[in-house]
Amino acid sequence: MNFKSLYISIFIVMMVFVTSAACSVAENFLPEMEPSYEVWAVDQSPTVSDGTGGLLYIWDGKDIFLKDAKNASPEIIDLAKAAEDANCDAPKKPHMILSNFTTPKASHVLLANVGSGNTFFINIASREIVGCVNTVGGFNGAGGTTNSHASVASPDNNMAIVANIGAKGESGFLHKIQTNYTSDNYNLVETLALDQFANELGTSVVRPICHEFTSDSKFAYITLAGGGLLVVDVGSADGSTPMTVAKVYNKTTVPGIGCGVSRLPFNKIMTNGESGAKGGDDFLYTFDASRAIDRIFPDPVQIELPGEDTHGVVTCTDQKGDIFAITSMRVSNDVNFVDLQTNKVVATQSMATSFSPDPKPDVAHIVGN
Repeated sequence: MNFKSLYISIFIVMMVFVTSAACSVAENFLPEMEPSYEVWAVDQSPTVSDGTGGLLYIWDGKDIFLKDAKNASPEIIDLAKAAEDANCDAPKKPHMILSNFTTPKASHVLLANVGSGNTFFINIASREIVGCVNTVGGFNGAGGTTNSHASVASPDNNMAIVANIGAKGESGFLHKIQTNYTSDNYNLVETLALDQFANELGTSVVRPICHEFTSDSKFAYITLAGGGLLVVDVGSADGSTPMTVAKVYNKTTVPGIGCGVSRLPFNKIMTNGESGAKGGDDFLYTFDASRAIDRIFPDPVQIELPGEDTHGVVTCTDQKGDIFAITSMRVSNDVNFVDLQTNKVVATQSMATSFSPDPKPDVAHIVGN
């Protein structure tokens, strides 16, 4: 991962791609349909002189639909002010923002602040920060820096795991937060130091980037900055059963800088391995997690991607129900469409235009009814 990207003004870019080569989302809203989504984006530039703060932008899907995206007016929340109102420490470099899994729709988003080491729990309806957990130092002093890169909720909504990259040139940590979105009770209950797995991975340090849970909330697949991947048995939500590493995929089996992770149907997990700005090979991986409970972890399917520096990856479904992956290539300025039934790249689309010849596509997010 290119850590210089931490300093760009708007890190999360949400886009909708519609292509006949792969799949489309709600192919044209019918006039009587009302879009039922919001687009949330984070500007991690400081809003306070001490370097803290940031802005949260929220667009209503109906506003986007009726006015066109360029004319839609977002709701803007100053995160420094919101944190102060919630009696939370000020954020620094608010980074990845992800929702929980309550039904019929998500109730909260989790915002990881990669410069201050705290995670915010934000109520989607009220827009208020209703919980904050600082993981600097870790649980009972087990370790942890300010570099909290991603905080991900479990599908059963009982816990969240924070990927803490660690200090420059050092290994990082995983932190477990017990979560209750009904009572808004959030507590740090465990920290797992990852330096102990460096030899088995074949890397000098172990720096977690992103992760995703299996559908049963029992395992998490952790991508790493130096290549390789860890599968973690997450234990219990209250920390009484600790996190343990159930499988180590070394950097030879899973080369490339680990970044995004997605949970696919049929008990599969998808990750990507990027070459970075210096060039090299880029890959998409799918892991069979169907027998994880029995500690059976097959080697992943590896799909080589055209272009340079794959970063974000999302999925969509075509009219037949087939699943496709869309990978963003930051250096070569294009996106790939991958048929996950055949594990083949079926199309590559340039994102360069006359008004933006070097857009550096980072993350795609598909929205719709």
